[in-house]
Amino acid sequence: MENNQNEWLVKCMPVNPIQMNLYVLYQRGGAGAIIDPGCCEDFEFENLFSLTEKEQIKIEHILLTHPHFDHIMGAARVCQHYGLPLELHEKAVPMVEGAIKSMSAFGLPMAEVPKELKALKDKECVRFGGTLLETRYTPGHCEGSVCYVWPDQKTVFSGDVLFHGSIGRTDFPTGDLDMLRKSIAERLFMLEDDYTVRPGHGGRTSIGYEKYNNPFL
Repeated sequence: MENNQNEWLVKCMPVNPIQMNLYVLYQRGGAGAIIDPGCCEDFEFENLFSLTEKEQIKIEHILLTHPHFDHIMGAARVCQHYGLPLELHEKAVPMVEGAIKSMSAFGLPMAEVPKELKALKDKECVRFGGTLLETRYTPGHCEGSVCYVWPDQKTVFSGDVLFHGSIGRTDFPTGDLDMLRKSIAERLFMLEDDYTVRPGHGGRTSIGYEKYNNPFL
């Protein structure tokens, strides 16, 4: 059976030593977007570029959930390859350079800072291929953190805010446990229970499962 050309697909690619989930949202032969360009090794970049070439995807947006090094380390190279800016919440913009510089503390060679940044506001919609992602500001794990809600597919890309059975760390600079719990309660748990949650690390879950089973909430 042939695949429907209009079907929306999501490719999850764990990358870098932290095994951060890079996501590609796309239609074969159509539009697409990348969330969290955290590639580190050459083969990770090659896998990403090969996927978009093989599936004939026109990447229109490169999005960041939050300014931590494992989510942003490959941004400059990925943005240059596709000729696009890195899009991130306006409060994350001043933190980009520091996030890149922090790589050295983890024994990683410092990456380049993306040449062009595009600031997003809370509730701003990112449109591509007849669909959209809604930017939801969700501080607590760190300043400038967002989740991207995809109403058409009943999916939310939660970055390091919400995980399967867990929540993001709050012991990094600008972390705040009470604020994180508030973000989850007010910005994510307002979604319907059957929304799929695709986090920045680990496997997927659902809003309903986390609402009723997450021991940290």
